[in-house]
Amino acid sequence: MEDKQFTISLKCLFCDCELRGDSEVEFSSGDMLECKECGELNDYDALIDVAVDEGKEFAAKYAKEEIEKMLKKTFK
Repeated sequence: MEDKQFTISLKCLFCDCELRGDSEVEFSSGDMLECKECGELNDYDALIDVAVDEGKEFAAKYAKEEIEKMLKKTFK
């Protein structure tokens, strides 16, 4: 299995649009990020939790596919 990198963007919890902003600004726990599309404030911690869960899903799916490929090669 190769080292795989996944790109996950933070998405507004209200309208599901990708959150965009100044890349120079660093956010931390407790910060509120405003969505440029709908204007709602998103809790930084909740956004990170959702992104982590999405990353886990991507990694699990990728691992499962790779294991299935290896097993098919083994039992040919």
